[in-house]
Amino acid sequence: MSRPKAFILPTATRIAPFGDAVSEAYFTDETIRESQLRALRYAGFEPEATASVAEAIAAAQTESQPMLFLLDRVFLTEKAARDFVKQARKKKRLPAALALPINASVEYTLPLQDVLVDHHRVVHDVILTDAAHLPAHDADAVAWIRRFREDALFVDVLMREVVIEAPLPVIGERKGAVLRYPLTSTLVVSIEHWTHILWLNQIAFGVRWIELVRRRPLWAAWRAATAFSLDAERILMRLVSKGKNVRVHPTATLMGSIIGDNVTIGPHVTVKNSIVGAGTTLLDHSALVNSVVGQNNLITENTFMVSTVTYPDATVGNYKLQVSLIGRGAYVNAWAGFVDAKFVGHVAVAHRGGLASTERQFLGSVVGHRARVAAKVLIHPGREIPNDALIVMRPDEVVSTIPADLVPDRPMVRDGGTLVPLGAERKGNP
Repeated sequence: MSRPKAFILPTATRIAPFGDAVSEAYFTDETIRESQLRALRYAGFEPEATASVAEAIAAAQTESQPMLFLLDRVFLTEKAARDFVKQARKKKRLPAALALPINASVEYTLPLQDVLVDHHRVVHDVILTDAAHLPAHDADAVAWIRRFREDALFVDVLMREVVIEAPLPVIGERKGAVLRYPLTSTLVVSIEHWTHILWLNQIAFGVRWIELVRRRPLWAAWRAATAFSLDAERILMRLVSKGKNVRVHPTATLMGSIIGDNVTIGPHVTVKNSIVGAGTTLLDHSALVNSVVGQNNLITENTFMVSTVTYPDATVGNYKLQVSLIGRGAYVNAWAGFVDAKFVGHVAVAHRGGLASTERQFLGSVVGHRARVAAKVLIHPGREIPNDALIVMRPDEVVSTIPADLVPDRPMVRDGGTLVPLGAERKGNP
């Protein structure tokens, strides 16, 4: 008997500033499209990307088994897909819509998602149905799939999560705030904004690690046991998955991380709770904490990345780059400054022609594909740097002329690119 079909419906969703179709966004080392296909096959379906709603309806009318419909912008993990189908079939009522109870993992990515919030749960655009329950044709895939809601049974997918609470810096109007970091293998996210790519990847480690343990349980148990300790730090140092041809300097520290093939990790590097893509090089004294680094990246000396995500082929050299998203082939200079906190209120971002709250006090910015951000550039939170942008400092911020008759021990300052004695600078000159 052939596998039932899962039809992926096209939307016009593109992710600014990249301009990419949402299916080309990244979840760790694969695109959202690749993640969708893997999850749907794991749930027992044969995925089929359709060019239109009409094409999907025509194909669905020939199917005798219940089938899945979902939008191309819906990310779902293997476990979420399989558990939804399993629980929906037990209900024996079609159509059925995938719902998740509102908890830490759902709340982490919920802002800016166009989904149905139904009291204690979030209903996603993932439907199990049969040919007898197809709505009438609509050229808009979003409007068409949402017609299922009128008669759909909302099926709550049972899930487990572990929530780690980490204290956040006390700034501005907030006191005692904590970050609720979820670990789960059941995630569904409607990806409609660059922040969703960032947030999804920030909690990707839990998904990837749980999937790894599920596939290699004996390996994971053996690694934990060989820590010969109940100390969490020692166990995390053993829970590191490394691909082929990985070179790690003896002074480097790796804890609870996943390292791809052909990665080079230099002296005194720290990698903690992070995912490093194949072919990446981490140079001396760099540090990754809760970050996802794409394939073939170069992370230069003394770079410190926290909760940051990079696409493939990026080069990052930054003193402290936090909660930001870096595009493919982009470059961020060590002395570029990404402000990542707001003292009062939440960071707002461009969304659907206006500004929308991210419900976050801590958020950096996004750097477009192949964009370059040079030294002495300061970026406010939540900003989008377009593809191929080249942002440099003002010429008068560089000392270009050094007088030959400098007086020893006399304080000198920059004035229009020239060094002059302190107090002798032109009035009003920066």
